[in-house]
Parts: sequence; structure tokens; C-alpha cells
Amino acid sequence: MNLEGKRILVTGGTGSLGQTLVGRILTGEMGRPAQITVFSRDEAKQHYMRLEFLHRKTATDDVIYQNSRDILNFRIGDVRDYSALLAAMRETDIIFHAAALKQVPSCEYFPFEAVQTNIYGAQNVVRAIRENNLPVETVVGISTDKACKPINVMGMTKALQERVLIEANRDCPNTNFMCVRYGNVIASRGSIVPLFVEQVRKNQPITITLEEMTRFLLS
Repeated sequence: MNLEGKRILVTGGTGSLGQTLVGRILTGEMGRPAQITVFSRDEAKQHYMRLEFLHRKTATDDVIYQNSRDILNFRIGDVRDYSALLAAMRETDIIFHAAALKQVPSCEYFPFEAVQTNIYGAQNVVRAIRENNLPVETVVGISTDKACKPINVMGMTKALQERVLIEANRDCPNTNFMCVRYGNVIASRGSIVPLFVEQVRKNQPITITLEEMTRFLLS
């Protein structure tokens, strides 16, 4: 994918995968984009990500108030909020839709929350493009291997998210919708590796579900 001169929106851009993706785009390996916008709901994560990517230890006025002048800028919002999402999507060429509820236990405890973020969030992306004729060239939905023959709420909602996005190719013929599936990202927030590290640090037993259980991990 050639990103030269493109205006890019990354929903859920402060997540583990989102931050890695933004960092990779900023290397210029796929071309130098005109702008990258991180759209997420957590202002604290945006604050620390901004400082990290600008190599600053503290937030000075130029960091805060010149946000939109840099290639990388940030917008507070939730993919559940259609109006906020639409505002962020205007004048965007490529969208990486990474916003999601991804922790399996949380999705099991609060299934409708997972539905609203993982399914309705994707539908809001499609709706914004369709109803406003937005000139978005490509939407890349970030899915998971758990969407294949799903046995939990997270996998079920991501499987439906895939279908919402792929079906949108029919309703929005000028936009290319695609999905990519990945496995567990090693050391991502809420994953098994940070749990093991914390248990070892506290001299606690390492908890596993089954000795025969395997995990597919991406670095």
C-alpha cells in the first residue's frame, strides 16, 4: 500500500496495535503521508502517546496547541458516536479501523458493550462514507483469528464486524473495504505476557488455563 501524500485516520490508535501501526507509518517505508490522525476516546493515552512520539518528557504549549500542525495529530472521540466519527473521517483517504473491545473476559462480562464498539462502530464507519459520499479510498478493518469459528463474544462480534465491512463494498463502490486477521500481540495491554511478568515480579504462581493450551503470538 502506497501512503505517499495520503491522509490517514487510525481509529483506536492509542491501543497496542494502533501505536505500532502509527510508528510504522511514520517511518516512511510505505511513503510519507500528508497527515495521520489518531482517533480514540482516552485522553490520557493520547497525551502519553503524543509525548512519546514527539520525544518529549513533558507537555509544553507548542505540543498541546499545535496539535493539528504536525503530521501526527489526535482527536478525542468514540467510534460509537457517529457525529464525532464523521467529523474525524472528513478529508481522509485511508482508514485503519483498529478501535475495538478486544479482551475476551471483558466482552464476556459485558457483551452488549462489545456489540456497540466492535459491530456498531464498524457500521458507523460505513454509514459515514455512504451517507456523505466521503472520498475515502480504503478502509482496513483490523480483525482477529478469533473471528474464525468463534466461541466467545469477542470473536463473534469481530466476525460480524468483518461481514459489515466486506458487505460495504457493494454499498460504497468507490471505497475498497478489506479486513486483516492477526493473532495475539505479544506484550499488548491485557494480554497473557504482562500477566505472567507481573505474577513473577510478585512471586505469585503463574496461572494457566490448561497445560495443553497454545497461544499464537505476534511480535
